[in-house]
Amino acid sequence: MFDILVGTVFYILNFILLSEFLKGRTDSKGLNFSILMFHYHVLIGFYYGWFAQGTDTTFYWNLGDRYRQFNFESWFDTYGTHNNFVFFLNYPFSKVLELNYWTGTFLYANVSAWAFVLLFLAGQDFFKIENLKISGVKVWPLILLLPSLHFWSSGIGKDSLVFLFMSMLFYGMRDLRKYVVLVGVSAVLLYHVRPHMAFIVLFSAAVLLILDSKLHLSYKLIFFMFAMVGFVFIFDEVLKFLKIEELSAESIEGRFAFTSENLSYGKSFVDMSGYPYPLKVLTFLYRPLFFDAHNFSSLLNSVENLISLLLTVAVFARVNPLKGYQKSPNAVKIMILTFLIASISFAGALSNFGIMVRMKNMTFIYFLFFLIYIYDQMVFERYQTFIKKVQAKNKEKVLLRPEQAK
Repeated sequence: MFDILVGTVFYILNFILLSEFLKGRTDSKGLNFSILMFHYHVLIGFYYGWFAQGTDTTFYWNLGDRYRQFNFESWFDTYGTHNNFVFFLNYPFSKVLELNYWTGTFLYANVSAWAFVLLFLAGQDFFKIENLKISGVKVWPLILLLPSLHFWSSGIGKDSLVFLFMSMLFYGMRDLRKYVVLVGVSAVLLYHVRPHMAFIVLFSAAVLLILDSKLHLSYKLIFFMFAMVGFVFIFDEVLKFLKIEELSAESIEGRFAFTSENLSYGKSFVDMSGYPYPLKVLTFLYRPLFFDAHNFSSLLNSVENLISLLLTVAVFARVNPLKGYQKSPNAVKIMILTFLIASISFAGALSNFGIMVRMKNMTFIYFLFFLIYIYDQMVFERYQTFIKKVQAKNKEKVLLRPEQAK
């Protein structure tokens, strides 16, 4: 009974907060879509809770399991990075309030749904063409309803937290002057859950801002110093995650080979040992496909991967991605760089489709966002050119004598 009461109160408060947040940031149509997407995410969260019960979700909520037991005497004993930070967040609800697994699933789904609301609002801010269609198919905001995006970002654990914190980062990067606190907080939270992802985002931002010709040299130097401090702070955590003693090509290659061998199990295993590296990256991004499907989950993933592949081909056939990147705002540039670095890194270490989908899910949404953005810009520029031509012709007609204009 207490679980139902807590869940109900949390849902009502979260829904009121969401509604108030959306007011003034979107119209009634956007509000309705956001609320629909919110509940869609929560429902998928329950499915994920059922699907993953007894695995890491239960481990995180119970602060351990029969194989990995931890003795925390107080809340602050749980504080740390990686698994410990998830324990730290869950402790008041799991140990103090003694809420059950399903209430925890409901709480996580409610909170992580904000990631999609922030992505929707960011897209509404960036995209100029309403009801944008690619090859006759409406893509925005329907692309945000892809089931796997919600599936892997709705359950108890690190995946949903990383997806949320990166969405907060992306939303805040649109206007650093206005959202500098949000960017800072989300970066710190991201570091606590997955330090290597914080490292990749920081590295991407440093590369972009240092090379940005519009940024004054003094600002570049200041940012460079902050970036160096951040790198030193995160560097040891990255090495711990990779389980290597030094960051060298030999160490990373050896670690990738070891990880790939350990993940060579189950029907979702794919032997990429003989693949050239570009093919490994393409496999990471666009498989499983139909010929790889062995259950309903992999079949659903194959449908979504086919949609992503067709979208990529359709956009790149019409827009030069390098020119599109150059015209993109800094927030989009940083996140697409993050996606590229993460994809290149993970592609060499993974050989199991199930784990590939989970790791890809953190950043793939920003690649889809990039595709839609550069296509939207192309359509908008063509529209602007057409309008200018029409205005020029109308102006010529006004200048001509009445008998010449006939």
